Amino acid sequence: MSLKLEPRRDLSLVDLLDRILDKGIVINGDISLSVGKVELLSLKINLVIASLETAKRYGLRLPWETESKGGERLQEKAPRRLSTLRNYKVVS
Repeated sequence: MSLKLEPRRDLSLVDLLDRILDKGIVINGDISLSVGKVELLSLKINLVIASLETAKRYGLRLPWETESKGGERLQEKAPRRLSTLRNYKVVS
């Protein structure tokens, strides 16, 4: 009795990107460059690739949802900064 294997469906780049955005992907890494016992360079990488819907579903805070040092949300602070800039006059 022989077993016949069916070929797998080819995965295109669009299908792969759709799957990554739907499910999300997280990459964490630490890279260090040392000579002897002296550490010359240290990199810590935290990368999240996901759609906005997936990120919110898993509870990730989006950049415009984070608070500034004054406790004010950044999206609330932006219009005030813009109105302040409009009040400045350029002197030549």
